[in-house]
Amino acid sequence: MNKWKGFLLVVSLLFSSWACLFSGSEQSQATPDLSVMKTSVAATLIAQNDLAPTRTPEIPECTPLHPGEQDIVLPVGFTAGVDNSAIRFYDLDGNLLGEKLTPGLTRVDQSQIHVAGGISNGIPGAPLIYSSLESGGVIKGNIGSEIFGMDSPGEIVTISGAEGVFTLIVYSTAEFTEEGYITTLKTGEMGELASVNPQLIRTEDDGLVYYPLSIHGEEGQNRGIWFTYLKYEMSDFIFVPYHGLFYYDLTQNQVTEYLPADHRLKGFSPDQSRVAFGDAPGANPEEEESGVIFKDLVSCQVWGRRFHDSSTNGGGEVVFSPENQYVAWIESSGSTLEDLEWRLRVVNLNHSQTYIIDSELNALASFTDGEIPTSISPVGWLSNHVLLLQIRVPGHDAPLLVAFIAPDPDLDHDPTLEANQSVLLAEGKFSGFLYP
Repeated sequence: MNKWKGFLLVVSLLFSSWACLFSGSEQSQATPDLSVMKTSVAATLIAQNDLAPTRTPEIPECTPLHPGEQDIVLPVGFTAGVDNSAIRFYDLDGNLLGEKLTPGLTRVDQSQIHVAGGISNGIPGAPLIYSSLESGGVIKGNIGSEIFGMDSPGEIVTISGAEGVFTLIVYSTAEFTEEGYITTLKTGEMGELASVNPQLIRTEDDGLVYYPLSIHGEEGQNRGIWFTYLKYEMSDFIFVPYHGLFYYDLTQNQVTEYLPADHRLKGFSPDQSRVAFGDAPGANPEEEESGVIFKDLVSCQVWGRRFHDSSTNGGGEVVFSPENQYVAWIESSGSTLEDLEWRLRVVNLNHSQTYIIDSELNALASFTDGEIPTSISPVGWLSNHVLLLQIRVPGHDAPLLVAFIAPDPDLDHDPTLEANQSVLLAEGKFSGFLYP
């Protein structure tokens, strides 16, 4: 402030001198002292330089750099199976489109089945890829009702692939040895898997094996694989123990860590831009896991949501809606597997994290026509506002697949769904989405 006062005083003196010089006054004027003017101008420049606005510091980049959000398409249906013999194809309204036989299928689970290439050519022409225990571990395909082996890698951990029209496949294997698990990760075009060598191989005695989550594809090309580690062959867990988040860049043959392996991965968004995870063990001395943490991998923005006070076992199975507006997950309490109790939570991250659902199962009987569910699991989103739930109820050997419509203030509710905004779509265990 003092420097500005000095600057104004100098300017005032200069203007006074110039005014006298050019005012036309008949009074004689003293010859300006050039040395004084030179000093005054120098002082003015110093004042200006000192008070020049500083440059706004640049916001640090979110590191590590993200490879880019994955372009996604919305599903046009889903698949489910009542038993291991066949997988059924349904549209978004729950209408049965057809089925494909799956002899030797390991189990009905989305980690063991992938529909590659979309269904634009009809259900018979849609490639159904699945894991089989035959011959020690075989990847089989059902295309046009013809069933054949595609690769014989050994014990298969999981199969995944690019969604939509791509026919890119990724899978991992595990083999127990005295040195620990030998685990591999392998990816390639559907018809070329047998001729491709595994891109990643790991041998450690920590019990962790590769678990690919999704393929990052661009213009039909396989650019990289998002993966986590699975604590293998554990039977005493409530939520599957996934560890860390990593990206394998095929173009650079390089693995980048986005979430350390000591953090529990709980969910990964369809566009590959957001992750849900829990605190590392021991990070919170009062609780093993304090809640769910959501992170935008592009901007590094972080949200947090504490578990309910009654959820003594924490939570997991987080699923993001296609536009990342809604997030759903479950939480658990109970001391043994026989007396577990469940809580469903659905939150809108764009509206002050307002809960759409925060309820125990005994309050969700409207989802299953009055039957109180014994367990519930969010398996994914049919659209940005329609959540697909897998629900078990007494008297049914197979689970029920129920659509729940998350309220949107900008959309009118479908009157046919009545007040509970849910509808039963199919019976069977969810095994994946269908794409055009």
